[in-house]
Amino acid sequence: MKTILLTGATGFIGSHVLEALLEAGNEVTIVKRSNSNTWRINHLLDRVNSYDVDVTLLNEVFAGHSFDTIIHLATMYRKFDAKGHDVNEMIQSNISFPTDLLENGVRNGVKFFINTGTFFECDCSDLPVNETAAVKPFNFYAKTKIAFEAVLATYSNQINIRTLRLFSPYGGKDNDKLIPMIIKKSLSNEQLELSDGLQKLDFIYTDDIVDAYLKALDSMKEGHVNYRVYNIGSGIGVSVREIVSIVEQQLGRTINKKWGAPSAVDFPVVFADITRAASELGWSPKTSVHGGIFKTIQYYKEQGTQCK
Repeated sequence: MKTILLTGATGFIGSHVLEALLEAGNEVTIVKRSNSNTWRINHLLDRVNSYDVDVTLLNEVFAGHSFDTIIHLATMYRKFDAKGHDVNEMIQSNISFPTDLLENGVRNGVKFFINTGTFFECDCSDLPVNETAAVKPFNFYAKTKIAFEAVLATYSNQINIRTLRLFSPYGGKDNDKLIPMIIKKSLSNEQLELSDGLQKLDFIYTDDIVDAYLKALDSMKEGHVNYRVYNIGSGIGVSVREIVSIVEQQLGRTINKKWGAPSAVDFPVVFADITRAASELGWSPKTSVHGGIFKTIQYYKEQGTQCK
């Protein structure tokens, strides 16, 4: 059992990680904002210690507990830059807050820190994308993630650090990204309006992401202080057209869809080199894209397409 401070527990991935940590018998404290929507974790709140960071200072949270691990999933995400809007809030959320978290952790004897990165940080022109890929941020969000990675590196002689660089997550309780949008509109018989559908992304199902966090946690040993980055993806590029075709196969009917022009902004092809995670963490994805989409469809069938 570990005593864990978890950020981002109310989010898509964080909610799944929280459930897995509790099922494994860990003691978990979460920090969130007082206005956070807790719909994903309402059934778990009586099993955790919870603090609102806009009410309780981080040093007060640390003073009341003895954590051995921090898992940091909280983030402010915007795919496209909005001409300066959200810049200060994004800097606060993605750089200042986790730096404060890290510094409090080091001062209070925390041994392990698991961070969450994104493939948006990398130059994805050389495939597969490995952990040593050149830095080439896709957007301002990626710039803030890179900035915090630089801060993390300065602590690498004081605390054991892992960054899990996520590719394109999907699954139940997701936000309105590509795969849930396709599934929800298909179930509601709405028309899908898409690009040409030839773009290929590395889609990774939530169960496999959660397993990566658990494997990263297990890989950390007391007395070892280092800093490692791991790609967490399927290692396969799958096109949007293939995703639509799989959803059609699962539903047993043709979807009402309209293909458009190629995307002028997105990566044309992205997929990860996941050999480091396999060799050092003993992690590899177990869920095929067909299996993951089947489970995601079942979630939206059970919860309804209007679920949050």
